[in-house]
Amino acid sequence: MLGGRRQFLDRICAAADLPGLGPVLYRLNVNTLVVRLMSVGHVYADERFLTRERLREKLDVVRAPGARFGSVRFVTGRLDPVNEREAFLDLARRSAVPILLIHGAETPPKSQAEIEALAVLPGIQRVCLPKGKLAVHEEFPDAVVEAIGRFLTAVPQTGRANQ
Repeated sequence: MLGGRRQFLDRICAAADLPGLGPVLYRLNVNTLVVRLMSVGHVYADERFLTRERLREKLDVVRAPGARFGSVRFVTGRLDPVNEREAFLDLARRSAVPILLIHGAETPPKSQAEIEALAVLPGIQRVCLPKGKLAVHEEFPDAVVEAIGRFLTAVPQTGRANQ
């Protein structure tokens, strides 16, 4: 969420959609070096977690036919159902089901700011893992499953989560 819809992001999506040029521009942004840098920069806490095999799997996903359409829209925020933080928070406030928020202590600052804004709302149960960035579910699956298990056994199946 960049505080609203930005016209230049629509242009990026349009450029990515162009036959010929779109695949070239996208490929420049998902080369091995860039994917590795993004992964160790803000996805994984331990750079050793990004093994050659895992990197190859990531590259297979981003290079799959048609992947650029979803990927570009994700990065530009065009998959978000709302454009403003307050609208996002309002959706959480109106939720009729309990919400569990799991994140890592090393989450990048912009994502951390969104997490902090969400975490203070009534009905949100927050679990901050001692390590982890954006892919805590991949890097620390046991801790994530444990947090989900505690949440599911502690929260009534109807109603809001207890603080």
